[in-house]
Amino acid sequence: MKTKITYLLFILPLMTFAQGPWEFNTSGNTVGFTCNSSAGTLGAHTVTQSGGDLSVAFVTKAGNNPIIRKLDAGIDADTNVNFIEIRLKNSSTVTFLRISPANNTTTYADYVISSNSADYKTYVFDVTAWTGNPVGIDIKCMSWDKIDKTGILIPGSSAYTPLTGESILIDYIRPLASYVAPEVNIFNFTSTDEGFNKLTRATAVLATESGKGTLQVKSTVASALFTVVALNTVIAHVEGANKYAHVTLKNTTTNNQFQLKGKVATVATAFSPSQTYTTADADYKTYDFDLSTWDNGYQFPELNFAVKDTWSAAGVYAINDQVISSNSTYKNLTGINTANAPRADITANAAAVPPLPQNWELVGTEGALLDLTNFIYVDAIVFDNTAPNLGTNDVEFANNTISFYPNPAQEVLNVNSADPIAKIEVYDMLGKKVASNNNAKNVNVAALGKGVYVAKVVQENGSVIAKRFIKQ
Repeated sequence: MKTKITYLLFILPLMTFAQGPWEFNTSGNTVGFTCNSSAGTLGAHTVTQSGGDLSVAFVTKAGNNPIIRKLDAGIDADTNVNFIEIRLKNSSTVTFLRISPANNTTTYADYVISSNSADYKTYVFDVTAWTGNPVGIDIKCMSWDKIDKTGILIPGSSAYTPLTGESILIDYIRPLASYVAPEVNIFNFTSTDEGFNKLTRATAVLATESGKGTLQVKSTVASALFTVVALNTVIAHVEGANKYAHVTLKNTTTNNQFQLKGKVATVATAFSPSQTYTTADADYKTYDFDLSTWDNGYQFPELNFAVKDTWSAAGVYAINDQVISSNSTYKNLTGINTANAPRADITANAAAVPPLPQNWELVGTEGALLDLTNFIYVDAIVFDNTAPNLGTNDVEFANNTISFYPNPAQEVLNVNSADPIAKIEVYDMLGKKVASNNNAKNVNVAALGKGVYVAKVVQENGSVIAKRFIKQ
């Protein structure tokens, strides 16, 4: 019996190598991880166990995009593993990791990571799309630094050329059956994208605009579909018990349709703003969404941007009238909208999209209306239970001679005004005055709860300007 127990204790550590977790605590043991160039064995890099880490030191040789690999990882991708958590310190210019089953280039999970970081950071990859049992693991090191035709730095995977002296220290790699993202209900975009990095036909990068830290969004594909910026499910979740959203943004594009999507009875559903989404804005505006019908629990909201359809199946049209349908322009040929069904394969269905060809002619290139040049700057997104008060809802005037800082504010809200200020009054979204100050350029908001407020600034010349701000 003693011999059998000793043998069992000997093989237990080896059994943990299949399916992980891998924590690299045994001196000299890399647990079978290697690192070669994606081009093959060219540019083989050094993999050692050092100080409780898997140390991957890059060398400058032929071949780009090093792959940290464990062929015998034995991951049960079909049933037991849906996420992979990696804690690492990136002492390199790698800015993008792609995780996939070993030798698989079609099924993968991506993550933009911090380069040349001074400390360890934890990243969680959603691998629910993986299949196969068992599978190995590939961690491909890449860059995320494309330049678009206007010279703007945008997200886009490209080759990482390894440099001697650069390295990645991996503290652990943990396959997980489930993962609970932290709850976040206020997003300010002051230093990170805060998880709004799940992109479809879009880029979203941090930028400074009008002195604000914002999420700079740009459409990238001339498509009949929406540009989508969504909250990454492994970064954070919004609590569905919050039934209102307040999105502050500046739209410098010609795109004129903006929707926020969330789950209603588990189905992704669009909520319309209470205001008209304007184009070519000169300043930031706040759009309010009533989310009273969306599901309680975990929500991962989406911001959708597009060009609004003007064609209606019930509309009355004259010959040569033009409409927009699915982000394309159509001209009426017949003066009617309902179908005459000249062919057996076309039924009398006026609700067809795009409009039925016997009545309409495509005159604009598909996707031509989508603005691929200019930006949408998202300053803040707040989810709460504060209904917008129509009396103070977006009361910004054309005579916009003031600005707030910092916004979001924590203790003091400062007002930058070209004219002397008589008084500042702060109202909550129900219209109740909650703070004020006379003959000063600031107001104390430290006692206020987190959320969206309206500051009304009365200038000595009689002008009254009201703008929204966020209390953090």
